[in-house]
Amino acid sequence: MTRLLILSCFLFLLIQNKEVGAQQSFSADTLENTIIYSNEKSGVILAHSNGLGFGYRAGLNKTVFNTRIFAFEFVSLNSNKQIKIINPYYANSKRYVYGKLNDVFVLRAGVSNKYLLNRKPYWGGIELRWLWEAGLSAAFEKPYYLFVIKINQSPQGGLGYTIDTERFNSDVSWDDIYGRAPFTKGLNEIKVVPGAYAKLGFNFEFGNVKTSTKSFEAGAVTEFFPQGLRLLDDDRNQRLFLNFYISYAFGKRFNKY
Repeated sequence: MTRLLILSCFLFLLIQNKEVGAQQSFSADTLENTIIYSNEKSGVILAHSNGLGFGYRAGLNKTVFNTRIFAFEFVSLNSNKQIKIINPYYANSKRYVYGKLNDVFVLRAGVSNKYLLNRKPYWGGIELRWLWEAGLSAAFEKPYYLFVIKINQSPQGGLGYTIDTERFNSDVSWDDIYGRAPFTKGLNEIKVVPGAYAKLGFNFEFGNVKTSTKSFEAGAVTEFFPQGLRLLDDDRNQRLFLNFYISYAFGKRFNKY
């Protein structure tokens, strides 16, 4: 009986010590978790339905549940109809997009709000937010040039050829196109087309260090250009674009004192 009483007292003291230690550890983590950092900034790598891009975001945590973000993105924009082909009749011919008129790149500048749906546990895990974003766009249309083979008759009566640099012309057969000209051709002919965009998505932040940010984001972005964009010859002046995107952001949180 005495041994049983001693054993019971020992187990009781052991359990009490574990509970105190656990409470102390939990309190320390919880205290650290209550720090709210007012500012954040991050770099972004993204891919959408018709292109790739990168961006920069600077934010202000208005409350625990709401973050205001100033967003900047630079993305490529292709037609979902374009297909790259190669001329099989000439050696070392270059791949090109038949019917393409312009390379298009879009610069976006907007304001975003993120709203907390599920708070990250104190030990780490995933924090879920939904967001909306809206702003202005500027599309840069750079002419798309091709190498076109021209068959000529020489003065001696034989046949020769030259390779000219031209923009796409539907009167030229595809088998007379040698390939795409260098990207630098047409840089001095860039045209700027203004527009606007809106975005909806979900942000998944992970990691257990509050001073750094790592997150994936997925959603949809709608872009409108009143003047229209000229991507392909058979799809001129397209005004509305709907794309799905996914992005990865990495950065830090901090306080300004």
